Amino acid sequence: MRRLPFLALGLLACLCMAFAAGAASLPMASSDEPVHVVADSLEVDNKNHVANFIGRVKATQGDVKITCDKLSVHYDQEAKGKKSKGQGLMDSGGQVRKVVAHGHVKVVQKDRIAVGRKATYWAGGRKMLLEGKATVWRGKNQVSGEKITLFLDQDRAVVHGKPGKRVSVTIVPDKLKKKKKK
Repeated sequence: MRRLPFLALGLLACLCMAFAAGAASLPMASSDEPVHVVADSLEVDNKNHVANFIGRVKATQGDVKITCDKLSVHYDQEAKGKKSKGQGLMDSGGQVRKVVAHGHVKVVQKDRIAVGRKATYWAGGRKMLLEGKATVWRGKNQVSGEKITLFLDQDRAVVHGKPGKRVSVTIVPDKLKKKKKK
């Protein structure tokens, strides 16, 4: 299997943005680090510009790990500014447009964890949407709602509840954290 450098960039961005709601800043893993994906199967459809990792998906890059039932990578056939006739995902001929993690989504980096039923990352707008009982933890701090939208370039997040259910935030003050350590 050939290296997938643009897949690494897309996965890294998807994984890292999941923590923006729980952290003021996020140390990002190096995009030079290899991406390793394990799944029950992989379907690459160059005609429709999508690669689907299916079944017990585990993707890692550095200290960032994602697990889900299915990971779909949508890509453009041509890289920006370059014509690439007949090239697809395996030929490094595309640019990641969108990454979607489906089912039992969990993203982990150090003390940061994000979970939900679905996570969608749009590369062009550098935006991520975590849906379905979305929850993000950083240590003991937690935020949850039905949907959490993260705007990476704006260092901003919007949390939505669903009808009849409100959003929830728990923040543990530093003093309380220090007392528990003693």
